[in-house]
Amino acid sequence: MNKKIKIFISTHKPADYIQNSILTPIQVGTALKGHSKIPNILHDNDGDNISDLNLKFCELTAQYWVWKNIDAEYYGFFHYRRYLSFAKKDIGRDNIWGIVDKACINTHTTQELNLEENKIESIVQKYDVILPRQRNIREMPIPGKNMLEQYILSPQLHGKDLKIMRDVIKEKYPNFEKYADQYLYGKNTYFCNMFIMKKEIFNSYCEWLFDILFECEKRIDYTNYSTEATRTIGHLAERLLNIYILYLKAEKQPKIKELQSIQFKNTDPEPDLKPAFKSSNIPIVFAANNDFIPVFATCLQSVIDHSSTKNNYDIILLQSDVSDSNKNKILNMIATKKNFSIRFANADRFVSNYNLKANAHISVETYFRFLIQDVMPEYDKVLYLDCDIIVNADLAELYKINIDDYLLAATKDPDFLGQINGANKDTVQYINTKLKMKNPYNYFQAGVLLLNEKKMRLEHTVDEWLKYASVPRKYNDQDVLNLYCENKVKYLDMSWNMITDHNNERVEKVIKFAPDEIQKEYAVAHSNPKIIHYAGFKKPWLDPREDYAEKFWETAKRTQYYETLLFLAASRAVEFTAKPYKKATTYNYAVKAYQKIIPSGSTADKKIRKILKRNPSE
Repeated sequence: MNKKIKIFISTHKPADYIQNSILTPIQVGTALKGHSKIPNILHDNDGDNISDLNLKFCELTAQYWVWKNIDAEYYGFFHYRRYLSFAKKDIGRDNIWGIVDKACINTHTTQELNLEENKIESIVQKYDVILPRQRNIREMPIPGKNMLEQYILSPQLHGKDLKIMRDVIKEKYPNFEKYADQYLYGKNTYFCNMFIMKKEIFNSYCEWLFDILFECEKRIDYTNYSTEATRTIGHLAERLLNIYILYLKAEKQPKIKELQSIQFKNTDPEPDLKPAFKSSNIPIVFAANNDFIPVFATCLQSVIDHSSTKNNYDIILLQSDVSDSNKNKILNMIATKKNFSIRFANADRFVSNYNLKANAHISVETYFRFLIQDVMPEYDKVLYLDCDIIVNADLAELYKINIDDYLLAATKDPDFLGQINGANKDTVQYINTKLKMKNPYNYFQAGVLLLNEKKMRLEHTVDEWLKYASVPRKYNDQDVLNLYCENKVKYLDMSWNMITDHNNERVEKVIKFAPDEIQKEYAVAHSNPKIIHYAGFKKPWLDPREDYAEKFWETAKRTQYYETLLFLAASRAVEFTAKPYKKATTYNYAVKAYQKIIPSGSTADKKIRKILKRNPSE
């Protein structure tokens, strides 16, 4: 560690950190029952410590440990999700809490925040105290006209504990009483208990702070306190820091610097994405957000239904916001399957610096497929699938197709080929003026891809792929792949990616314009698809009249999300009836859609009517 400046990052769980000789993670509450030591970081239960008080003292157990066990010229404290920015200019607009939100920690954010050792050192050594920017609580969505009212009106805190703190200050440090009142009856505050202090100031502050807190802890009655209220000492410490700063400003006149506060949305460490099994791995990658998990689960169930015990299925879900609850439900789907592994990889760290755009029915997650070559470095071949599909065959059969001489394998896109062959003049113009493929009749559908990652890595870096994808295109990443992989594609039998007759009109209005051999191939694939792909804005979970919708619902019934999907479908139907639509056809569409998914009088119908408290068929 840097001998002069030490900034400690408090954490209670494994996390990603911006880590260097100055920034050092330390585990808090290490001594508590059930807590195991996080490897390769500091721990607050070594040496002189109060680690066992963490449930009440929060991150202060790290501060106490540092005070008692570490020698430095400057001491600082950040949190595993919250840092101070040393950038010369604001890196974004503060939110209503006075913090700038960032997706995740990566090399870019380290540079953006100027958190390299030399840049931190150049600023810290100019000041005695560094703090987050002071905030006016009257400009924030919290109750109270001053800090006293704000504490008293906080829903899970107790005003009597703040009185105890004031009494202890009056008894032990009467010269601080005026600063306590100045703060409590004022409107300005420093949040998050983050700071950097010169050694002499830090030692004096800790001696004062912990003397007060230990006395408060003796006097507070925690009977019937909620989990948050049990953390009262931590809340009081945040107020005490402000009181101490007022004292310093009035009586010591230190050099103080305020910096912008940063909060990272996701700091979970990434799983090791080496092959999950020793042999016979079938690596399959999906991408989805939290809202799309019920659909992913249905797709996953279809993969499981058509799997073989002769193969090991190594499944990766690229995501950025999937909840722990949903992760656990997905993992439960394979709990008894020894030949299945599912891991969740956070893609935010890779894509947050690029201008990737979603559209009406294509989310940002579609671009995650470009990350595979880096996030799975030990795989030379990977199968990528969209989530809006139902699998009718063992994916091992698809994976084992030889593509050594190609960048990827995919099926030709009958919809696109119909468009450029007469169904859509705008697409023809787009091809000629923007996409500029050498032979647009080789255009493939990217919802099912067998990727030769070994060759993909040699062709372009992830940075290059994402920069290509940042350029606006009609069909997003699919256009990028078609343009930059042209003439290096092995074409699969269309049954491996049979796009449905979207809105029951795709065949008649578009595919019938495609070249004759494409129409014939599509007809054969449609009669016996190995993979059904619900490509387009209409989806079977929104309209049960969609082509092959029954296959989706039959599979969905075997997942934990069946009722969720029913509810979402019913809610969409109810949305139509909740508005004064002029056309009766819209009303009838909503009613018929609801009734087809959920028969009148069924158990599901009764449950949904009770939840919605309206009758969508009236």
